[in-house]
Amino acid sequence: MNMDNKLSQTFQHYSTLRRELTLWLEQSAQRDGPDRHQGGEDEANYALSWFPHYLVTREPAIAERFGALLADLKSWVDSQCLHGYEAEAEAHHGTEPFLLFLPRYLGLFPEDETARAILQDAAHHIGNWADGAPDWYDTARDVFYSYQIGTRTVGGDARFDYELAEHWRFVHIALAAQRTTGDTHYGEWAVRYGRRRAEQIIACEGPLPVLWDLEGRGLDIEDIETKEQRRMSAAEHHVAGDALAGVENMLASGVIYALGDLFLLSGEAVFTEAARRLVEPLVGELLDPYADPAAAAISYYRWTFADTSLDEALVEVLAEMPMGPTGEWVMLAPERRVRREAGVGKRRDMLYWGQWNARTRVELSKEPSTAALTLAYQLSGEIDYARRAFAQAASKLALARRILRGGREHADMGGAICSVAAGHGRNWGCGAVTGCYGPLLLGTRELAGAVVPLIEMGDGFLPAEVLVVVRPPVGGRGEVRFFNGGQEDIDLQWRVRGQVEWQRQTLAAAKEYKCSITGENT
Repeated sequence: MNMDNKLSQTFQHYSTLRRELTLWLEQSAQRDGPDRHQGGEDEANYALSWFPHYLVTREPAIAERFGALLADLKSWVDSQCLHGYEAEAEAHHGTEPFLLFLPRYLGLFPEDETARAILQDAAHHIGNWADGAPDWYDTARDVFYSYQIGTRTVGGDARFDYELAEHWRFVHIALAAQRTTGDTHYGEWAVRYGRRRAEQIIACEGPLPVLWDLEGRGLDIEDIETKEQRRMSAAEHHVAGDALAGVENMLASGVIYALGDLFLLSGEAVFTEAARRLVEPLVGELLDPYADPAAAAISYYRWTFADTSLDEALVEVLAEMPMGPTGEWVMLAPERRVRREAGVGKRRDMLYWGQWNARTRVELSKEPSTAALTLAYQLSGEIDYARRAFAQAASKLALARRILRGGREHADMGGAICSVAAGHGRNWGCGAVTGCYGPLLLGTRELAGAVVPLIEMGDGFLPAEVLVVVRPPVGGRGEVRFFNGGQEDIDLQWRVRGQVEWQRQTLAAAKEYKCSITGENT
């Protein structure tokens, strides 16, 4: 296949995916009203794939949908919370209303006072900055008092006196609060707490623990005994003896992104060391079709920490990638909800994928995740990886939209449209769509909870006739490629984020334009 044909096919798959995202938005707006949590818990997180779509298209309907979700969230906070947070909660579910959707929304609409107030009203409990609620944080030991944390009750049951990956979620909330309010005490606390937790990670020999007691002693997966420990360590989402169980827990709470934010904020090497400790064992997971968060974490690590020392090992693994699917995609849902394989990106109620081969038999797919294909493109510049990523995402989203429900009632679930598009609850927002759509088209990256594009378009959106494919500047120069898939010439204005001057380019029909780019890791 020649280069022009590959670019044309990549454009066609991107166009299909772009159209599918808009169709799902229209479908969801009609069907997915407030569900059992009436706008709270993780309901709004079902919408994560529309954040990069908004950056690409600026469709008013997306902003309208986000506004409706925010209004429902506010109604839930007003009716179900005490001082802006659930009175009785734990670190996993209690944090969910204030993670992912809300910081991303404020990244797009930073002047929204309602959203900012919701986030701040939850965040000011983290470091004991608010009156009228019990302290959450033991400043003498730099630990949270318990897994059970609410605005009426904190702790009180020694069976839950542990710290785990979920406590990093308070770092996410604090950093997003600093970004949106400008109050530096949030970041100061986050660096202080994050430093101690990073040192814990670095000090571990062998597999990462799944829990820590309040004295800092780690519990490995083999040490888990009580039902409370099983619950806190997410044992139902692991298989026995999985050496990556501790890393998996960290990925499920987005710890790699918190470490990156703390490094960019402080410059301290301890955060780099801890991040490498998380991603290094993930290199061998890249070809696993369900290891979306592993590939996304490695991509983020390379860029944010400006570290290319793993590239040789990455290239070696990716060289074993299969040629690509040869049949139609098939969605598979096993009868029993149980974890079947070790590794990351798995959940007991997850969907499986296969191809329908020429003999009309289904074989489990070996095609790597779209995040792995995106990483392969970032490393190599081979456009065929981008083509395969867009093709996979478009096919999977179309199947999901045709067969599954939206998933608003439980955005963490493994078998909904949102689970396919943006991953289930163990993937920190990385799925078939989000693994490639924003990162390839605009070079998006999560920074302090916001989805931030590397490439900005002069009109604020990407024309539907134009394909852009981005390689971030990691270890030198990056590259941005434009392809006009339309029938007429197009005048473009674009720039790298942080630059003042706009680049101007007339792109002829069916032609490509390449430009090298530079930039910082911030």
